[in-house]
Amino acid sequence: MSVRIFTDSASDITLQEMEEKQIGLIAMPLLCGEKTYIDDKTIPMTTFWEMLLDGVNIKTSLPSPECFVKIFEEAKNKKEEVVCILISSGFSGTYQGAMLAKSMVDYEGIYIIDSKCAAAAEKQIAFYACELREKGMSGKEIAEELEKFRSRVRLIACLDTLEYLARGGRLPKTVAAIGNKLQFKPIITFTKEGEIEVVKKTRGAKKAMRDMAALAEECKIDPEFQAIPLFSQDDTNCREYMATLQEADLKAEMKQPEEIGATIATYIGPEAYGIVFVES
Repeated sequence: MSVRIFTDSASDITLQEMEEKQIGLIAMPLLCGEKTYIDDKTIPMTTFWEMLLDGVNIKTSLPSPECFVKIFEEAKNKKEEVVCILISSGFSGTYQGAMLAKSMVDYEGIYIIDSKCAAAAEKQIAFYACELREKGMSGKEIAEELEKFRSRVRLIACLDTLEYLARGGRLPKTVAAIGNKLQFKPIITFTKEGEIEVVKKTRGAKKAMRDMAALAEECKIDPEFQAIPLFSQDDTNCREYMATLQEADLKAEMKQPEEIGATIATYIGPEAYGIVFVES
């Protein structure tokens, strides 16, 4: 039985990666003022940043249950298995929508994975699913492995401001106001439960980079997986952070920096940077 793998827009997967890895995309609509984009692949990032920084009200929307039903029904009719790797249920209702659709289709060959993360961390899990598929694993076996693997995938990021998390309803506005007033550089991660957590508040860009490097060093990084540096809008901070990591002798090969897509950038704002890696 063949296995189809899907992920959503929040994974920041590119069209080229989708084609190379044979991964299907579940679109998460982007509402920009009075205009709606099907997903973040249909809006140029320059346009997105102009709108966000100009104060345009930008929101993400959930994929409709009908979107999932269509995918699941097709798999059922073709007797295929489906593995969906989705944005953390602690950050979005996408996972819940997929589970609702699964109950409507009533087919055992559907496996929904709550990634407990987002951005390139979510994509890393989807790529691992592809590796397992290439090894001949069934959808059920892949899902079981991903449930274990996801706890090893870490994302650490430094934001320039908490304003956008608060604006998007992912953080209390009072917390953001205090942090911004004190000019903190918040360092965030996803908890094991998939919630965003501010793990450290640092003053000064250089200090933040050293603290970020120290957090990465504390983890036993699996060298079999490349670390993925991330940035939003501008990669200057990211490249400086990469240099800091190299000085700290990070035990992992690093890919070229990847830009965070509009779905997640809506909530973290500009000048953010970070890294995704897999723990041993």
